[in-house]
Amino acid sequence: MRAEGVIAKGAHAFAQWLLQAIRAHDVNSWDAGKSSGYVAGHEVGRIVGHDEGLQVGRGHGHEEGRKEGLQEGYQSGHVAGFDAGKLVLDLNPGSTLTDVAPGVDINLFEHFDFPISEELEQRIRSDIKKNLPSYQQPTDPQWEMILSRSPSTYIVAGAGSGKSTTMVLRLLVLRYYLNVSVDYITVVTFTRDSRFDFIAKVIKIFKLWDLPMDEKKGKSFVRTFHSRILDFFKWSPAFQGAKAFEFLNKDATGEDEEPENVLDIRLNSRQLDLMNRCYQNLFENHERFRELIIELVKHSVSIGEPLNPKDPEQANRIKMLKKCSARDHEACQAVESLWRKAGLWPMPGVSTELEAITLNGHIFHAHGYAEDLNALVVLGLDQSEPDTIKIKDGDKETKLSLALNMRRIFLQLFCSKRVLYFTNYEEALSSLETMRGRVSAVPKFSYQVGGDIKPAPIMQAFHSAASFLENLGLEVPEAVKAMSFLKKDMEAKFFEALGVFWPAFESFLSEQSPRIFTFNKMFAMYSEQGEENFSKLPDSVLKSQMVTLVDEFQDCGANTISWLRGVFTELRLRGLQYQSSQGSIFPSLMAVGDDWQSIYGWRGSSPKFFQQFEQYFPSPKTLPLMLQQNFRSQQMVIDAAESIVKHTRSIENKHGEAAHPDVKDLSFPVQLWQRDDQRLVDLVDQHYEAGHEIMVLSRSRSTLAEVTNKLAGTLQRARREKHADRIRIMTYHGSKGLEADVVFLVGDCEQLSSSNWRNQAYAMAKLVMNGEARAYDFAQGEEVMRLAYVAITRAKIHCYWFLDAPKTGSLGYPKASDRIDKQQPYFRDLRR
Repeated sequence: MRAEGVIAKGAHAFAQWLLQAIRAHDVNSWDAGKSSGYVAGHEVGRIVGHDEGLQVGRGHGHEEGRKEGLQEGYQSGHVAGFDAGKLVLDLNPGSTLTDVAPGVDINLFEHFDFPISEELEQRIRSDIKKNLPSYQQPTDPQWEMILSRSPSTYIVAGAGSGKSTTMVLRLLVLRYYLNVSVDYITVVTFTRDSRFDFIAKVIKIFKLWDLPMDEKKGKSFVRTFHSRILDFFKWSPAFQGAKAFEFLNKDATGEDEEPENVLDIRLNSRQLDLMNRCYQNLFENHERFRELIIELVKHSVSIGEPLNPKDPEQANRIKMLKKCSARDHEACQAVESLWRKAGLWPMPGVSTELEAITLNGHIFHAHGYAEDLNALVVLGLDQSEPDTIKIKDGDKETKLSLALNMRRIFLQLFCSKRVLYFTNYEEALSSLETMRGRVSAVPKFSYQVGGDIKPAPIMQAFHSAASFLENLGLEVPEAVKAMSFLKKDMEAKFFEALGVFWPAFESFLSEQSPRIFTFNKMFAMYSEQGEENFSKLPDSVLKSQMVTLVDEFQDCGANTISWLRGVFTELRLRGLQYQSSQGSIFPSLMAVGDDWQSIYGWRGSSPKFFQQFEQYFPSPKTLPLMLQQNFRSQQMVIDAAESIVKHTRSIENKHGEAAHPDVKDLSFPVQLWQRDDQRLVDLVDQHYEAGHEIMVLSRSRSTLAEVTNKLAGTLQRARREKHADRIRIMTYHGSKGLEADVVFLVGDCEQLSSSNWRNQAYAMAKLVMNGEARAYDFAQGEEVMRLAYVAITRAKIHCYWFLDAPKTGSLGYPKASDRIDKQQPYFRDLRR
């Protein structure tokens, strides 16, 4: 309609214009027509315009109405929706998870606090203040240890920090104030002596609170790791009467006994007999084992691997060729007389005339010649002989052992002939017969495992190597299989033989009646991987470790750590708890140690487990503490010792502070002297006269034998005057935990060797800490520093350190004396 109206109007206008343009009408008719047409056109136009306006208006109105409707509807709907939304919850807020599995709680302990209220704490503090003398009153850090409410607590307790007394007071809180039965408590110490020393302190303290305690009761809960693991076997009918190999008495009819330190086992005749019986059986019935042993025997009597004369490390030794040649004849006669005295020279089929050997233009001697073997025979010093035998060396004297050792080195450097070198009275004839193929009995011989200082009888060597691997938490066959050696390395044959022998030996022990197990086997059976064995234990065995305190934690090995983790895992799985008079008590662990005093790495222990305690013993809450006040030594002794060890990897921010009122104001530097035994004797006499307690220490047992001989007069006087206990002579390791007014150190603390197989074992046991390539060697370099720290900190007042002159041909291994800073006031260097 709109289009038609527009066309009509257009046609009308055009027609009007045309008629006017051609003047085709007169004015009147035109006007009349115009008027009439206007009326008719207006009517048509009105109708058309109405229709068009209706359409346009409707469109505009619809749009404006829609906008107003939207606004009104939004406002009305928002109010209604807002009110309704208050009553509806979103069923899936946030993002939607696709992995809905719960996490694993790896904590070994429950989230709990020991129920020590503020009121009880005040009572404990008041009672201790009343019952103990002023000099035994705890320090603030010691109070934190005594009153720890955490399920997991580890305490870095420096030398002389009073940790043992503080542990006893913690035990008092548990037993007296929380009323925890000793049937639920285990205190672990490392050595037999420290166990009984701790029990004595418990008896003394408990008596002040009228708590009944005696040695028998104390032995029931103060244990070593090794006596405790035996309890895990006693309950089972299958293991009734089971014995520990390491505890076996040399007399089969005698009562088994715990050695002083199971980290330092010396096999007795009964233990060796068991090993030798298994050895004999394997040698006779296992062809490959027999082949390996014969190869090891041949190696054991060889002079050793050839040395390179062009090696710069041999230069100083080669300079001594002429001097050593001049004394060689006398050295040969001296050692030959010892073999004759032992009834072992001459040997069958060996000539007895000295055979001259030219080594790089200088004359040395062999003791005889075995024609059937086409080999020179050279005699060495048996280990049973004292290291004090001397021979003439020009216008002076020198040790026979040194002369023979130098001769052996020169044979390795310059002798191209076959040499049989015998150093053991008991094994010589057996080895010689084995060399000749006349094996009438299992060969007896010694073997020097890589990294060891000297050869050991083959059974001792097997036991030592296997124990080291197992202390690291490794299975011997699997560890051996994972090792690798150079093609001609004899170590490969030794460890293959060990891999055959050790599982056969463990099986042999388990077949005895009663059954016998090594301690490492016991710990392995109840390690954290032994869930099945743990599940069979009755609660009565586990409950005694509800509250566990471990001393000397830094000396733990991987096997004991895994056992502890297994114990606490099982305790938590069972949900065991103890209802004390004050509230519920769940399983807990308090570990006391000092990584600066970790000195048994050569037996497989590591300070890593203490340094990373929270990683190995995860807990909802762990309390770390430090006891840094030293109640033993004067400050210069402390500072000197720490200067040696502070460069090692250790727990940070440690520094001992002299706190004992009798010594804290004294200032005597550690005196450094050149090795001079007469001066040492004079100083010992001087301090004995002054009424002091004295310790003479060395790392070397042969050195201690020499010193003991020099001090014979003083020692005899002390015995005569009933003061023998005032002078003690022992190794650095043996002195740990002891103290004296005056300490004499004789000799350095030095890393003596490197060990390829131990480095490999350390890597397998994941004891590499900072990516070091030779982790065991590196750890041993640090351990000699810690050993010096232990030795120096035995001193309360005076410390004297006698050091040998630098050795020729040194291999450059770390030694503690390298860390001495002579510019510091706590050292006084009196060496010439």
